[in-house]
Amino acid sequence: MLIEFTKGLGFSAAHFIIGHKKCEHLHGHNWRVGVTVEGEPDERGLVVDFFDLESFLKSLCDSYDHRMLLPENNRSLKRLLEGESTRISVHGREFEFPSEDVVWLPVVNTTVEELARVVADEMVRDLPYPNVRRITVWVEESLGQSATEKRQVKA
Repeated sequence: MLIEFTKGLGFSAAHFIIGHKKCEHLHGHNWRVGVTVEGEPDERGLVVDFFDLESFLKSLCDSYDHRMLLPENNRSLKRLLEGESTRISVHGREFEFPSEDVVWLPVVNTTVEELARVVADEMVRDLPYPNVRRITVWVEESLGQSATEKRQVKA
């Protein structure tokens, strides 16, 4: 059985794509996130509880909302200072942000593709439903520009 949760939960966040001619400039999006879950209904007749999915995605979106998303795995990004402020350098340009506004993501770049992967990683790790077999996460950075990550949860 296939369950879709496309309620349109999202977050507003700034980022840049290191090495991209245009998108290496600091900018932001109103990102949206959704998920499709496949599995067998449990003894209650539910594959997953929509309230649980909404709570999970809302918590994730809230952690990114109104933040600066930075890639922790990009060799071109240098951390110059961390404390109350986070100062970084990328290709000779320096940026400084309040540290409480920075979210370091385990990615090479803060692309929509990488964000879809990160959200899928978190869902696979934290979803408390043993009957779920597969998830598909989509992340949209703007209308018509999205990425999808599919994961097998159980063999």
